[in-house]
This record gives sequence, C-alpha cells and structure tokens, in this order.
Amino acid sequence: MRISWREVIKQYFSKPSKFHSIGIELGDAELHLNVIQRKSGKFEWVKQHSLPMQDWAKHLAAYVEQNKLARTPCYVALGLNKYQLFQIDKPDVEEQEVAKALKWQVKEQLIGTDEHVLDYYDHPDAIGGKEKVNVVAVSRPQISAIIKGILKADLKLVTISIEELATSELLPTNDDAILTLFQEKGGQINLNIIKQGKLFFSRRLKGYENLPSFSLEEFQMGMGDTLSVEIQRSMDYFESQLRQAPVRSIVVYLNSPIQQQLAKIIKDLTFMPVEVMALPLNSPEINQTISLASLGAALSETELGNGATQ
Repeated sequence: MRISWREVIKQYFSKPSKFHSIGIELGDAELHLNVIQRKSGKFEWVKQHSLPMQDWAKHLAAYVEQNKLARTPCYVALGLNKYQLFQIDKPDVEEQEVAKALKWQVKEQLIGTDEHVLDYYDHPDAIGGKEKVNVVAVSRPQISAIIKGILKADLKLVTISIEELATSELLPTNDDAILTLFQEKGGQINLNIIKQGKLFFSRRLKGYENLPSFSLEEFQMGMGDTLSVEIQRSMDYFESQLRQAPVRSIVVYLNSPIQQQLAKIIKDLTFMPVEVMALPLNSPEINQTISLASLGAALSETELGNGATQ
C-alpha cells in the first residue's frame, strides 16, 4: 500500500485535534465509533455513532469532516470476525525472532488464501510449565485497507487491536480475577477472565446472537442453564489448568433489553456475584447497543483504561 508524502506531511504538521481520541470498531455490518474529549483535565465521552461497513472509508471521512474530528488520535479494534486468534507455545528463540518463528507455526492453521499479517501478545502466565503466546492473524489486504481508510479520513492512526483486548480496557485493575460476558449487537458473547489488568483467558460463545429477541421466560427455560455451564467450565479451566485462584465475580454487558434480569439469573445459577458493568464515563448519547470494543479502544491510553493491551 502506498501513502503519498502529502498525506504523511499533512498528518504530522497540521493543527492538533481538540479531541483526545477516537475509538473505532470494524464490525460485520457496521463501523462503530466513540470519541473522547479532555476538558479541564477530565475525560468526557462526547460522541458515539455507527456507520455502514459498505464503503466505510467514504462514510468515515465524511463523518470526520462534519464533526471536525480531523487529526484526532485513532485506536482501531477489529470485531471478532475480522481476525483469527491462536494460542501456541512460545518459540524458544531470541525475542526479536519470535514473530518470524510464529509465522511457520501457525501457517497450517490459517483459514483463507490471503497473505496474513501476524502479531502476538504474551500470555500472562505459563500453562503446564510452558510459556504461551496468543497469535493474531489478519489478512494483509484488510490491514492495508484499514490503514489507508483511516489516513484518508485525516485521523492519526495509533494502534490496531482486537476486541478481546479492547474490551478488557473497560474494567478497573483488580487483584481478584473477574469473568466478563460482553456482547456486541448481533454478535457472539465474548467471555474473558481478567486479573490485575491482564487478559488470562478468552472464549467466544456461539448461539447467543439473537439474545435480544428472547424473553425472560425463554432464557429461564434452558438458555440460562447452558450459559451457566459454559461459565463454570471456563472458571474450572482457569483454576485447574492455569493454576489461578478462583474467579471472584462476574461482570456482564449483554445485548438485551432485560440484561438486569439476565444478570440475576446468572447469579442464581452460578452462585457468584454478578453485576451489569458500569460504563466508565457518562454520556447523554449512551444506548444499549454501544460498541464496547470501540469505547475500550478510545480509552486505551487514558487513566481510565486498565492497560490490558500493554
């Protein structure tokens, strides 16, 4: 991909944005964004919006221009279906050689014919006495399109992350392990276990994409039991295989108009403290279908983010 020198110079020598950050999630059908502004030393969540993924770069450029967001630092989070994620043994090579070694270890597992860009983050603890890494694979054409689209919109691209890490930013750092159940509109439930600001465990739970359409009675008649079993399995793995102290609480933010009632059912079935997540900032625009990934991305380099991506 080629970016003209004119665009590069424009990025670095133009007047800074009055906004602190913009977080963008690239989902399946929509691009979601959240904007953070800093006023008098305090962060304010000032905008949230969704744009069609079809011709997203054109729509984003228009939105940035209309809302005077040019040159705002931009943090991108890829939605769950935009990348492949593998956990493997960390190669026994020098640190600077790890990325190259990973390419050959995951080559046979990759789905699709595109060339892929690989990155990784270390697992916080050894598993079975072996160091592990989580490898993220994204098609090179997709990464090129993202970089080009963000720069064309006159935003300052800082990082490209993934949904699991971006949503981890929304919890305060805690020495106790917390299990989270987060769900974007129309998506799978993303189950994470976070401890001391670090992502220890992550799973994607399928079959809940239509959760908003289920009544409380329907959830009580089977779906709640199924979900509680998945939660228990995840907590058992965290304790037995990762040799960690038990999870102490569960935090949910589900795509359902009755999530308070669902939280109570999960509490009754798992015998665990369960609460609906309190979003870190108030905004007059908050709605139930807020993109947690784009909000977490926008907060990733503020004192409100817990630093899980570091």
